Amino acid sequence: MPGLKILHANANTLVRAGLRSILFQGGGVDKLFNAENTQELIDKLDQEKPELLIIDYDQPSHFSDQDILAVKRQYPNTKILIISTENNPTRILTILETGVHGYLTRECDEGEIINAVFAIAKGEKFYCNKIINIILEKNLKPDEEEDCDPTSLSEREIEITTLIAQGMTNKEIASTLHLSVHTVNTHRKNIMKKLGVNSTSGLVLYAVNAGFVRPTGNNIQ
Repeated sequence: MPGLKILHANANTLVRAGLRSILFQGGGVDKLFNAENTQELIDKLDQEKPELLIIDYDQPSHFSDQDILAVKRQYPNTKILIISTENNPTRILTILETGVHGYLTRECDEGEIINAVFAIAKGEKFYCNKIINIILEKNLKPDEEEDCDPTSLSEREIEITTLIAQGMTNKEIASTLHLSVHTVNTHRKNIMKKLGVNSTSGLVLYAVNAGFVRPTGNNIQ
């Protein structure tokens, strides 16, 4: 089975060398390409077509959140893992809403980085504890008792919520459940209204808390 092709977008030479050392420790990675700025990022995505992009968007004059949006729009099959020094919760939540597949901070250790890479390669979501805490603080209502009872959703709504938490798009869910995309979108809106959440990250956290999906370590599956 061929290994992963990964593109690492980071302007820092030491960070690039460090990640290379980590990723090639245990096998499973075939090639690792580097990009130091937006133009190199686009060129490598065009030329190499990596399965996974690892990027720190918080690098003024090198990379920005606009690069994330451009990759999502132009290269929808490329999964995205953020490894960043960003500390602003609002900005972090905004990046999560673009649909990235994982988010780690620079404080994460080698094992967590490797777990994130291979979990995302399998189609899972992966957030470190700091990011999960930010999502929880945003989506759990502090003045209400936490309620993880899954019976508040219908059987079909539970199915759709579970698939959303596993990282599927509306189109993929429609194909899996033999529904129209419009029907899935309608269910999604109803679920979010029923649960009182206004983001995909909120649905993911509800699914974990309700037991629809099981977090393994820091991995939201």
